Amino acid sequence: MSPSRLRHLAHLAALCLALPAAAQQADTRTIDLSPSLGGVDVPGYSLFLVASGGANRTVNSGAAEVGPDGATIRLMTTDVPVRIASISKVAVALALHRLAEAGRLSLDDEASKHLGWTLRNPAHPKVPVTIRQMMRHESSLSDAGGYTFLLGERLQERLGPQSWSKAAPGTAFDYANINQAILGQLIERVTGKRFDVAMQELVFAPLQIEACFNWSSCPPGFAEKGAVLYRKAPSSDGPWNPDGPWVAQVDARRPGDCPVRVADGKPCDLAGYVPGTNGALFSPQGGMRISVYDLGRLGLRLLDPEAGFLKPETIASLFRPVAVKPGGTGEETDPGLMQYWSEGGLHCFSGTGKAGGDQPLSPQPLKGCGHLGNAYGLLSGLVIDPGARTVLAYALTGTSAPPPPGKVSRFTAPEEDLLGRATDWLAERAKRAAAP
Repeated sequence: MSPSRLRHLAHLAALCLALPAAAQQADTRTIDLSPSLGGVDVPGYSLFLVASGGANRTVNSGAAEVGPDGATIRLMTTDVPVRIASISKVAVALALHRLAEAGRLSLDDEASKHLGWTLRNPAHPKVPVTIRQMMRHESSLSDAGGYTFLLGERLQERLGPQSWSKAAPGTAFDYANINQAILGQLIERVTGKRFDVAMQELVFAPLQIEACFNWSSCPPGFAEKGAVLYRKAPSSDGPWNPDGPWVAQVDARRPGDCPVRVADGKPCDLAGYVPGTNGALFSPQGGMRISVYDLGRLGLRLLDPEAGFLKPETIASLFRPVAVKPGGTGEETDPGLMQYWSEGGLHCFSGTGKAGGDQPLSPQPLKGCGHLGNAYGLLSGLVIDPGARTVLAYALTGTSAPPPPGKVSRFTAPEEDLLGRATDWLAERAKRAAAP
């Protein structure tokens, strides 16, 4: 290894070791225990911005957990693990890229080659479905047939006509979580290991970050410090009571009785699970638990082509945006928000600064790639900008009413409010990046 690379890696290691102290210092600055964002109350939120040169900013408020009387049990900080929802798909993409670099698959392989069974849209039985199409939501798979299956069920047997759209694979963009369930199963088939274990070995351990899926295979003590997700309603369907108590939606018990879904009355017997039969078990579409601090560290590693986690050409593909194809009819498909997906499987943002779409800081541009999350009350985001060499990570853990729509974008109003607190920092970093 060259002396310059050794110096570079030493600098990165020093930065990663120094960041916790900086983040913790900033965490103590905000003690508001009744925060609101975008016109609604929230239990807590955390935002972390970091640049590859070491500059960082944190914004935290509220509680990671509240008691039945509404009293704060633990404060929300950047190092609190959260069920981060669809940002989990970033980790799945990274695992697939690691397997591709190891020569164990190609992203343009037909998925059936690695699944051990034929994955085809019944309406287009001669058209193959590739791994990359699933990563880019171009597979023609649909969530209408479900994407969460129980221990003991075989994913292959749960796929039916409703699991597909009318489009041919590769012809339309239709965001669907079932893609990730099948990709999780593919990872199990290629590695021979349970998805949660494979993710530790392929992604979290090499990145030296604390994270896990469904609180399984977590570091010791990790689950105990996690955040609870809330709404002031029993579920997203309501009824909402903005003046009522916070109602836990997920992770009130950590890690809980079982890390996977089981049928009523059935035991949580994972010993008999055969990897590669039900990739949905550990929620690859949204079950990752990670702090916004470690999301920032993950982004930093991807900004460093010499860090050794992925090859430079692979990292380049992660941030090479491609306009999505015409949108399908999936419930979560939003062409105004989802305008670009990278070759490597990340959600990318247009960077135009134009109001009305994917630009929550409009008129200031939001550039980069990553993913957004929205589940069980949580709203979250990860945006990695290679041009400005910055990483933005945030999570807010619920709302007291249905999140109002944003004023300038397809983001929600609470997200626009929170991200607005990062505008000056991001603008300054972009200005520095553009300087000759």
